[in-house]
Amino acid sequence: MSFTSCSSCVVILNQQQEENISHQKQCQDMPVNNTNNSGENCTVIENGRVVVKPSQPPKN
Repeated sequence: MSFTSCSSCVVILNQQQEENISHQKQCQDMPVNNTNNSGENCTVIENGRVVVKPSQPPKN
């Protein structure tokens, strides 16, 4: 494996991580408007791992 192909993999992984972080922020910012959404899940990245969490109602 050459250094060039290795560095391009790093670039791709960095882009994916940025997209995942962006998705995580969008998911956290989404308001839960009614109780019908209580069964929906949110995919987030924690410590470099994909974690599926239930969407939480807004805190009062």
